[in-house]
Amino acid sequence: MPVMKNCLRHMLSMTLAVLLTACASLPPGRVGPDTEAISDWAQTQLHKTVSRALPADGRSGFRLQPYGPTAFATRIALARMATRSIDVQYFLLAPDSTGLVLLRELRDAAVRGVRVRILLDDFNTVGEDELLLALSSYPNVQVRLFNPYPAGRWSIWSRFAASAPDFNRLNRRMHNKLFVADNVAAVTGGRNVADEYAMNNAGSNFLDMDLFVAGPMVRDLSDAFDHYWNSEVAHDVSDVVRSALGRSALQSAFEKRAASAVSSTVGPLDGERVIGHSTGDSLQSVTDRAAMLALPEELTSGRLNHLVPARGRVLFDPLSKTHRSGSLSSENSTVTQRVVQWMQGARARVTMVTPYFVPDDEGMEALIGASGRGLKITLITNSLASTDVPLAYMAYWRRLEALLRAGVNVTEVSPDLVVRRHRAGAESEQAEDRALSALALHMKSVIVDDQEMFLGSMNLDLRSTKLNSELGVIVDSQELVQQIKRFIEATRWYTLRLSSAGEVQWVEQVGDQAERAYNAPPETSVWRRTLLRLLAPLVTEDNL
Repeated sequence: MPVMKNCLRHMLSMTLAVLLTACASLPPGRVGPDTEAISDWAQTQLHKTVSRALPADGRSGFRLQPYGPTAFATRIALARMATRSIDVQYFLLAPDSTGLVLLRELRDAAVRGVRVRILLDDFNTVGEDELLLALSSYPNVQVRLFNPYPAGRWSIWSRFAASAPDFNRLNRRMHNKLFVADNVAAVTGGRNVADEYAMNNAGSNFLDMDLFVAGPMVRDLSDAFDHYWNSEVAHDVSDVVRSALGRSALQSAFEKRAASAVSSTVGPLDGERVIGHSTGDSLQSVTDRAAMLALPEELTSGRLNHLVPARGRVLFDPLSKTHRSGSLSSENSTVTQRVVQWMQGARARVTMVTPYFVPDDEGMEALIGASGRGLKITLITNSLASTDVPLAYMAYWRRLEALLRAGVNVTEVSPDLVVRRHRAGAESEQAEDRALSALALHMKSVIVDDQEMFLGSMNLDLRSTKLNSELGVIVDSQELVQQIKRFIEATRWYTLRLSSAGEVQWVEQVGDQAERAYNAPPETSVWRRTLLRLLAPLVTEDNL
C-alpha cells in the first residue's frame, strides 16, 4: 500500500507539472554588475596566518584532506577566520546536519560583515527553496542557482516533468566543488557537503579526497568561481523561488531548522582508522596522517605548520559545455580533454582513481594502445558491492575483459575487506563496522609518472566528459603523490585478473602468500547481478 501511494503521488505530481509546462520559463537575465573575488586579500588576517607557511619563491602550499570530518572542519575553520569574503560552489549542499552546520556558519560570517556568495547546482536543491531563500535574505549573502528548474520545484519528478521540453539544457549540470575564504585559502576536490561526505551518516559514507590550497593558485580558483558566478545560467534564488512567507518568517524558520544541526562527532583516532592505520605503517605514513588531521586546529590557532610547496594549474570547464547546444569542438577545451592530453605525456606509468569508469570507444582504444606500448596503467575504482551507482558499474563491467587482456592493472575497493582489516588491527565496535562496510569510493584522482597528480570533481565517465561542468587542479609534487599513494595502499582492494579460461576473476589476498579467487563480483547476490544485467541496456551510457 505505501508503494502504491508513492506511485500515485508521483503520477499526480508529474501530471500537474506537465499542465504547468506552458508557463514554465526561466526569468530574464540578471540585472546589475558582475561581482568578483576581492583584490585586497593580502590585507586579511587569514593571509597573515597562511603566508608564514608558504614558500618565498611564488609556489603555492598544499595539504591533502582524505578524512571527511577533518575536511569539513577545515571549511568551518576557514568560514570562521574569513573577514572579507567566502565563495562556495557545490553540486550538492544537502539540508542535513552537515549542510545546515555549514549554512549556519556562512550566515554567522555574513552577520560579521563578510560577503558570502553561494552558487549551487539546482539539481539537488529539492526541499531547500525556502531555506536558501531565507539565507539570501540576510545582509551580505547572495545565493544563486546554476541552470535552475523554472517550475515543478516540489520534487525531482515534477521538476523534470514540468521542464521536459528543456531536457537537453537541464541534463547539463555543474559538478564543481570549491570553498574559498578571503581569496587566500581554498578547499577543492571530490567532496560535496552532506553527511555521507563527512562520515556523519548512519548508512553509507564516502571515501574521498580534498586538497587544501594556499598561495597564488587560490586566485586562479577564484577566477574559476567568478566565471560561473557571473554567467547567464546562474540565477539569483529570489528570481526562481517564491514563498508565501515574509523575510522575518523565513529567517525564523531558518534559525529553527539550523539550530539543532551538529557536524560529525567522529574523532581523530577514528580518522586514523578510516584513512588507513596499522601497526606496520611507516613513520612517514604516521607523519602524513598527523598533518592531515591537524589542519583545522592549526588554522584556528593561527599557527599553520608545514604546507607542501609546489606549482600547479587550475582546470575548469567552459560555460559552453553547460548550454543546450554547447559546442565542444575546440581542442582541449574541457577538463576531461586537458587531463587526457596531460596523461598522454606520461613516460612510465599512470594511476587512475575514479568511482565510476565509463570511457568511450576512443578512450578505450587509447588506454589499450598505451598499455601495449609499455605504459604501466592502473585503474582503481568501486566494486559492485561498494558503488552507489550500480548501473555505472555495469557499463564498466562490459569493458573489464578488454582492459585486463590489454594488461591494465585493475583493482576494486571492498567494504568487507576494510572491516576485516580493521578487526585484525584493533578492537572494533559494531557501529564502526557498519559505517566502514558501507564505504564507497568517491575520490577522483590521476597520477602521472609518480610526479604529478590531478585532483578534482571529474569522474572518468561520459557524463563528466560530455554533460557536467568540472573543476580540478594538476599539481607537480612528488611529495603529494607519495602521500596519495600511501593512502591508496592503506585501503583494501580486490585485484582483478583473467583466469586460465579467459574469464574475469576477483582476487583477495588472505595472507602473505595465500589468495582467494571469485568468478563473480564478491559481496553481491546472484539476484542483484542478474537484475542489473537486465536493466543495463535500458540506460544510455552518456548519462552515467
